[in-house]
Amino acid sequence: MRHNLLIVDDEELIRQGLRARLEYLEINTDEIFEAENGRKALESVKNHSIDIVITDIRMPDMDGLTLIQEIKKLQKNMQFVVLSGYAEFSYAETAIRLGVKAYLLKPLSNEELKKAFEKLYQDMERDSQIRSAMWMQGRMNREKQEYHQEKAINTLLFDTS
Repeated sequence: MRHNLLIVDDEELIRQGLRARLEYLEINTDEIFEAENGRKALESVKNHSIDIVITDIRMPDMDGLTLIQEIKKLQKNMQFVVLSGYAEFSYAETAIRLGVKAYLLKPLSNEELKKAFEKLYQDMERDSQIRSAMWMQGRMNREKQEYHQEKAINTLLFDTS
């Protein structure tokens, strides 16, 4: 399964380096978008189909945690990975509360990045299967209900006893 990613970091070298690493590690992606701050990231989310956001925490205009909160208002199923140079517990705690799938510390090894994406993609696949099963169950329940309603109507209209 391939996904669109958005890399949000105020440092261009970090964005370019992360993009290069994702390609080198053959992380399945369709398109990789970049934004240098939270405001531009929100524009990208509004204008493109994005599945995963990789964001730094400390950036001008809007920090990464606020960005996640704002994106969640727009898209509930978006997945998030935080890439930060700060191992502060309060950041990690807030990230967990916001449902961030991975909190990775800079400098980041290729192995850490690959493992994080393998787990993220597994979780996304599982969630997709659960949503599909729930949709199918709902559809079957509606069809069953419609069948019983039709049967009841036919019994009322055509029952001659």
